[in-house]
Amino acid sequence: MLIGVVNKSTLVSDQDAYAMTVLVNHQLRHDAAPAYDRLPPLVRYFGATSSAPAGTFIIGILDNADQAGDLGWHTLGYGRVFAKPVLQAGGNALTDTLSVCSVLSHEALETFGDLYANDWSDLGNCTCYAKELADPVESDSYQLTVAAPGGDQVTGTVSNFVLPSWFDLEGTGPYDQMGLLTQPFEVRPDGYVVAMTDGYTTEQWGEKYPAWRKATKASPSSRTSRRHAKSFAASDLTKQGSLH
Repeated sequence: MLIGVVNKSTLVSDQDAYAMTVLVNHQLRHDAAPAYDRLPPLVRYFGATSSAPAGTFIIGILDNADQAGDLGWHTLGYGRVFAKPVLQAGGNALTDTLSVCSVLSHEALETFGDLYANDWSDLGNCTCYAKELADPVESDSYQLTVAAPGGDQVTGTVSNFVLPSWFDLEGTGPYDQMGLLTQPFEVRPDGYVVAMTDGYTTEQWGEKYPAWRKATKASPSSRTSRRHAKSFAASDLTKQGSLH
């Protein structure tokens, strides 16, 4: 998989966008891919105009969100990261706990984890949780310092993510990259999950999840909305006897 980063933002410099790409590529290659025993995607910076090969998953860095407060989203074939809401929430481009870099990391991790937004983990009680790697630990991030190809070091924050043990009721810890969770399917206070029961989806929010962030999940472009649409369609087909 090739994930291409394109910078269309006037609030994030090309230098910072390149640094983010280096950091996220390192995270996926050295943290996420080994944890999931998978080949890592390549995350590559393409500047302001995409010249990426056909089939590249493009994540664009833009100024303004499609919906007020939305920090980023991804769907089939492309994703978006929004700089202005991050800055308005007190974050910065690279190094704060909330940074544009951490949002880019979030979207890249979840693209790597479930490209088509159709994978679920069964809790064993007729309920499944969406296989979204960063949502349960959405507000947690950790710092990386890595060497860019030219030799210069770059530093920034990347998103925490859950490990395969989190999706297994009998899994043993650690359950996330930062070691903050204590059991499978646990959600951090500022995290959330999408659950599906009998073909219908709901969100389960951490006790401190901000109300303004909840509203962004209703955006038609969000992965949450995509999963809602898919689950309703599957439920309707099941009722009609078309699925078994």
